[in-house]
Amino acid sequence: MAKLIHTEPFRSLYVGSKVTTVIAKVPFWILLYSIGADRPRPSWTLKKTLAVNILRELIEMPMETGDFRGRDPTKEVPSRDCNGTRFIWLDKVPSNLIVGEVKRFANACSTESVRIPAYGYGRWGAGAEIPLAHDGEKVLMHIHGGAFVMGTAHPEDLTSYIPRGFLEYGHTTFTRTISIEYRLSASNPQHTNGPFPTALLDTLAGYLYLTRTLGFKPQNVFISGDSAGGNIAQSLVRYLRDHPELGMGAPGGLILFSPWADPTGTHYGAPNSVAFENSKSDFVRPQIDPESMGQYGLRSLLGNISVQDARQNPYVAPGSLEMSPEVVQGMFSGFPPCYVVGGGGETLLDAIRTLQERMAVDIPKESFVYDEVADAIHDFVCLPLWEPERSNTLKNIVDWIQRL
Repeated sequence: MAKLIHTEPFRSLYVGSKVTTVIAKVPFWILLYSIGADRPRPSWTLKKTLAVNILRELIEMPMETGDFRGRDPTKEVPSRDCNGTRFIWLDKVPSNLIVGEVKRFANACSTESVRIPAYGYGRWGAGAEIPLAHDGEKVLMHIHGGAFVMGTAHPEDLTSYIPRGFLEYGHTTFTRTISIEYRLSASNPQHTNGPFPTALLDTLAGYLYLTRTLGFKPQNVFISGDSAGGNIAQSLVRYLRDHPELGMGAPGGLILFSPWADPTGTHYGAPNSVAFENSKSDFVRPQIDPESMGQYGLRSLLGNISVQDARQNPYVAPGSLEMSPEVVQGMFSGFPPCYVVGGGGETLLDAIRTLQERMAVDIPKESFVYDEVADAIHDFVCLPLWEPERSNTLKNIVDWIQRL
């Protein structure tokens, strides 16, 4: 039986009371930090400190209310509601392009590729026909985060500040970006939906739309992802790497912001782990509570896959500490140039460091960058107030792309 709070009007009443309570705490926090109370990180401004406190209070609310702020991927959004972006339909992936391990997982959970939406940021044209790629044109495809279970590619989402940011700071490199409205995962108490590899198939549809429908050369397509979207992004690039016989090519680069590299949680309690220390300075807490957003996201992603098997699977947990040496060896060989961003103050930092160490072994030095931004929180690039770190990071990535 669904929790009472998952139904109206109780959900709205709860949300209203929760938000009111948080707003009431803000003056107290301002006074507290203004009279000398230690901030989680000495370098933080009052604005950053307040933002983290507010996010920490609200981050678990989707789990509490059952409202994961997603959008129905079967419905078209009218242009008046797209906030300056262009709504785009992506055709499903042809069945002959779904093969190997991914096909086996898809068959096991009875998922298949379907038509899904995307949102185009920048210059996608106003006419009925979307303009084809012009010679040498680069494009960025973003995959939003949200623990696999929430969020949207729609510009109402905080993650939209990433595709927007690349247009703002990389306008000489990109005139348009696209964000994929992949199907979210869900599990009990919600209706079970979208386990791995559903999101991979949806983002593959986005890549094929760019390369085969619009005619972008694969090397001119750059794929980015934040948090859980970073996990999906690396799994998509892994699939392209694993199956060159399908003729889909390889993207020009992979960009990961605070990637959720180990949703199975093997780093919690590991020697020298910073997760619990950094939980004091991040809005994301260690995901060990079975009722937490992270554990729900893991259950929803895995479906019928066991946690033990997931810890051995680089498609699902490329940062797992329990992965066998045979799997780790060459895990990122043949990957395109990669740029990984981690926050020095984020809870997921342990797994991000493991991920980048494995990448650094396999990817040529001149093609790999790891940028650990001091005192930054999880997904700080999605927060316009996190300056100057946000703009500096985006500018550095654009410079890196231009040098490739």
